[in-house]
Amino acid sequence: MIAFVLSGGGNRGALEAGALVALFERGIRPEILVGTSAGAVNAAALALNPTLDGARQVAEMWKTVKQRDIFPGNWLTFAWRFLTGADSLSPNDNIRRLIERQLPPGVRTFGDIKDVKLYTTTANINTAEIFVYGEDPSALLIDAVMSSAAPPLALSPITIDGYQYVDGAVCADVPISIAAQKGATDIYALYVGTGALPQKNIRGMVNLAQRSIAVTVYQQLIDDLDDAWRNPALRLHYVPMQTLAEIGDFDHASLFIEEGYRLMTAYLDGQPAEVVVAPQATPAPPGAVKWVRPRRWP
Repeated sequence: MIAFVLSGGGNRGALEAGALVALFERGIRPEILVGTSAGAVNAAALALNPTLDGARQVAEMWKTVKQRDIFPGNWLTFAWRFLTGADSLSPNDNIRRLIERQLPPGVRTFGDIKDVKLYTTTANINTAEIFVYGEDPSALLIDAVMSSAAPPLALSPITIDGYQYVDGAVCADVPISIAAQKGATDIYALYVGTGALPQKNIRGMVNLAQRSIAVTVYQQLIDDLDDAWRNPALRLHYVPMQTLAEIGDFDHASLFIEEGYRLMTAYLDGQPAEVVVAPQATPAPPGAVKWVRPRRWP
């Protein structure tokens, strides 16, 4: 059983769109879709039409998205929201409208999706638990995707029944283990985050907070990868997409889509599409040594 697992990554979700087109062109079609954050947006959109045409529609969706569509305002409005105690730098209204536009008439719940199994993740910040949508056919798609795509600081938590839910990447950025638990045997895991890329001279409260979250998320990914590669029942295709890290807005979707297509095509052809950045030999602080996590990777 084939599963596509789509990570979070904000504007870098467009990389996944290009990769999805490449997969479908090779006749690789999922029976399970698992998405987190931007990956949840992609997974839900693809679940509506899990075909090559559907993958191309996901790519076209990304081309229509602009930075102001997701994060309206400017640094003055961001500062005002911060000073007045708002829960985020931007409101969630625009991304809600974007998601709602992707839902055709009559499609509102998980039960309305017929051709694949769709799962999305979210994190309950009140109880420190991860939750997975997809088992209950009556669950609303808009609630599932919104709560999975609400990154702390950037967008407000989604409140459901008195509890606050945030970006699923906080607990499971590349939820490989969820796909395995749901019966997948062949998993194509697309990682478009930047947590593995070394960064220096990080400045500013927002940047420091976001980088801290990215580091935590990447360490969780290492655990998930190690578990997957130790599982003899799984065939894992792990495709990290660590390029174009210098672009941090939503206004270059076509470039990301082309790059995602290139990287996935190279992977499927068995070619080294890029050099995945390895941890650098950085000096340790006085009195400390670098700890290397035990693993057994191919």
